[in-house]
Amino acid sequence: MRRIINAFTNISLFGREETKSGDVLLENAVNSPDETGIWLKFVVISDTHEEMAKIMNRIPDGDVLIHCGDFTNHGDEERVREFNDQLAQLPHRRKVVIAGNHENGFDAQFYEKAKLLTACELLNDTSIEIEGIKLYGSSWHTMNYRLFSTPPFYCEPGEETREKWAKIPDNVDILITHQPPKGFLDGRYGDVELLKAVEARNPKFHCFGHVHGWLRGGEQRENDFHQRSSVQGFWGISSTRPPIVFYFKVPGS
Repeated sequence: MRRIINAFTNISLFGREETKSGDVLLENAVNSPDETGIWLKFVVISDTHEEMAKIMNRIPDGDVLIHCGDFTNHGDEERVREFNDQLAQLPHRRKVVIAGNHENGFDAQFYEKAKLLTACELLNDTSIEIEGIKLYGSSWHTMNYRLFSTPPFYCEPGEETREKWAKIPDNVDILITHQPPKGFLDGRYGDVELLKAVEARNPKFHCFGHVHGWLRGGEQRENDFHQRSSVQGFWGISSTRPPIVFYFKVPGS
């Protein structure tokens, strides 16, 4: 079974409750751990667009926080530093972030920009491993919405995106992209080459954001590729969309 985690869609809540800063939070989880082995709790958010302050007290605690990009509006250094400070306040012991199409400069000046984010691990066509769980993050997308310039991480659909997604490791457990795959909660903005890449690699979870308004769209198909919950995580500007939670069993535990 594989699950899509898309950072904007609400799903039915499990009955688990957590208390944080005096608030009672219902856990918006797509699965639950059993009593065997060791399970890590992942919390997924995306497209907070300089609005993290509004949701800080509603982000559940967990082992790993994932942000699927667009944490700023224009990539301004002051706002990047603000986001880094907010990440540092969160209790998750690992924080994994990718940039989005609004993070100006993060493609051309990645290593300089990455130095501003000291409170997280910033992925850019790169992998990390957390207790044997393999994560890969990539920011590329095919939405060219500017008249006189191209947004960060823009790729022409087709051969160019196919080359980018070819870098995704075959053994990835959790794939993090900014753009959705074609046909799944994508508002018609998903990439078919990404869909093919995910189908070929079969990660346990695919986390993404990017398309804000597509709350219930896309298809929840049940076939060899999709027998899963389709979930769009969380947009910080909205006060009604809780972050997504999922659990992953540590390999060998």
